[in-house]
Amino acid sequence: MHIAYDARPLTDRGAGIGRYARCLLEALLRHEDIEGLMLCSPRGIAAGGILRRDPRVRELVHRGWKGNLWLQMVVPFLLERHKPDLFHGLLFLPPLFARCPLVVNIYDLTVYRYPETMEAKSRWPLKALLPRAVARADKIITLSEFTKREIGARWPEAMDKIAVVPGAPYAAGHGPDGGPPGTDEVEVLERYGVRRPYLLYVGTMEPRKNVAGLLEAFEALSARGVKGVQLVLAGGEGWGGGELRKARESSPVRDAVRYLGYVPDDVLGALYRHAEIFVYLSLYEGFGLPPLEAMAAGTCVVASDRASLPECLGDAAVLTDPLDAEGVAGVLFELLRDADLRMDYVQRGLRRAGSYTWSESAARTLRVYRELA
Repeated sequence: MHIAYDARPLTDRGAGIGRYARCLLEALLRHEDIEGLMLCSPRGIAAGGILRRDPRVRELVHRGWKGNLWLQMVVPFLLERHKPDLFHGLLFLPPLFARCPLVVNIYDLTVYRYPETMEAKSRWPLKALLPRAVARADKIITLSEFTKREIGARWPEAMDKIAVVPGAPYAAGHGPDGGPPGTDEVEVLERYGVRRPYLLYVGTMEPRKNVAGLLEAFEALSARGVKGVQLVLAGGEGWGGGELRKARESSPVRDAVRYLGYVPDDVLGALYRHAEIFVYLSLYEGFGLPPLEAMAAGTCVVASDRASLPECLGDAAVLTDPLDAEGVAGVLFELLRDADLRMDYVQRGLRRAGSYTWSESAARTLRVYRELA
């Protein structure tokens, strides 16, 4: 099979959809019936690794076009010229006027459920085009049963063409080290101003992720007398991040909050492995890759009890109301003082994270392709 992709997620330095796309495509290349991958983009692709080396991969970059305009105006002509067996839209929307079979990933319905957490220039095109995308796509891939139900509730006629294909931890294989970090990782942590013990959050700094709620819970934890613990925030600043920056700067615990911005994968791995607790209080997620990565790294996870996170994490995380700062602080207080309880969740998390693999994600995706190609 020859498959064309909307490769715009591969131009991102490593945010959730970009990591998902990269891992999925690398896993697909392990299958011999993938004869060619065409990565289509209006800007440069930072694929790297297997995607850069494998001769079956071609990059079709047409600069000078803007995202959705490029997708609808340029991509149909690319597909007509190169004639792939199908096109896979990895970023919610397909080229609506393409003649080949279309697969599209819909990760969540934030545009309908929490539109106020999206920038207007992203929100309005997606809201206008998503109903047409659902109607035009031959197959829709989601990462959770939760998102499948949400799509089916809004567009019942699409239910039969939705396939659930979960992702998997990017950091799989990093288990607990059973002791202090090694010399190299001590240097990594020190270079970024991180000291143990610390709580960790990884993700884009944007309203839907509820990092402000995490900061409030950390303040409540400090008010309980917990001292000497850092809160480490890793991830790029997204839309609305300026308000969070102001909240950090005015917080009474600001000296214990360390904002790192985007960090490369080797640093991220060290951060996961040596955190006391990974805390993820997102208001709405279509899956939950960061907490799964933390589990795979052998770290105890506290997460929101909303949206897809209970389905994704099961009983391997402590699930809590993300809007109850005092409740979250109580959970963190209990875990920080009970090492055996943390280790129980570490072991559960390792088992849970191990149940998700990219080989299985690729196999399920290939089944979708075979139904169409």
